[in-house]
Amino acid sequence: MSAHLLYLDFLRFLDALALKASDPWVAYQEVYLNPHRSVLEAWWRQCLGLPEQAWAERVRAIRAEDYGLLREVVQETDVAELAEEVVARCQSVVPLSPQPEVYYLVGFFSPDGFTFEVEGRWAIGIGLERFGSLRLLPIMLAHEYAHCCRRALRSPRTLGERMVDEGFAVELSRRVFPERAREDHLLMRPGQVAAAQEYEGRLWEAVEPFLDSYDEGVIARLLYGQAKKGRWASRAGVYLGWRTVSEFLAGHGPRFDAPAEEVLRERPRQG
Repeated sequence: MSAHLLYLDFLRFLDALALKASDPWVAYQEVYLNPHRSVLEAWWRQCLGLPEQAWAERVRAIRAEDYGLLREVVQETDVAELAEEVVARCQSVVPLSPQPEVYYLVGFFSPDGFTFEVEGRWAIGIGLERFGSLRLLPIMLAHEYAHCCRRALRSPRTLGERMVDEGFAVELSRRVFPERAREDHLLMRPGQVAAAQEYEGRLWEAVEPFLDSYDEGVIARLLYGQAKKGRWASRAGVYLGWRTVSEFLAGHGPRFDAPAEEVLRERPRQG
C-alpha cells in the first residue's frame, strides 16, 4: 500500500497561479493534471461526471487565497504515515490483497472520502478541499477501506445493498478505533444519532418500501439527505445499515464478506 500526496502538486499549481504567468488551465495541466492524469481523470469521471470544458472553467475560476486553510491543515500531521497506520489496522481485522492505494487530492466539492477505481483497482480517495481539520480522517480512511473490501465482492446498486455496505464501513471503523465516539463513526451529530435511535421503528417503516430501489435520488435522500417535514433523520439509512450489520455480525462472527441480501434478511424487525 502507498499513500500518494497529489495535493502537493496542487499547492505547486497555486504557487504558479499566483505568478499569473500563463492560462490557469494550462498551468493546472502542466503541474497537477498531467503528472497524475490516470487518478484525476478517474476521480473526475466517477465522482463528478462532467465534460472537460466544465473542468477547465472551474480551474480558471480558482482563487489561490481560498486555499489558505488547506495549507494549514495538511501541516497538522503526516498524512502518508497516518494512511499506512490505518490500513495496517484494517488489515488486522479484514485482510485485503492487494491493499488499496490511498490518494490525497484536491478537487471541486468532491466527497471528503470516497472509493473509486484507478486502472482496474479499487482505491481510497480523500478530497482535501473542504477539510477544516483532520480529526475524522482516520475514521474516513477505515470507512473507505471497508468499501474497497466490499467493492471487491460486488458493487452495491439498490438502497438496501448500499445501506449494508455503509453499515459494514461504520462497523469496521468502530472495530479499528473503538475509543472514538459512535457519532464519529456514523459521521453524524450526537442529536442526530439520538433521534435515529429513538425513532428507529418509524425509520424502518419509512425505508423498507424502498430497499429494492435503484433510484439514485431516493438512495441519496434516504442515505444522506434530510427528508421533507422531518420524516426521518439525516443519514437515517446509514444508521439503519449499521444497526443491521452490527446485529448480524454479533450472531455470525466477523463475516465482512456476507452478501447484502443475507444481512437484510436478518435485519431488526419491528412489531
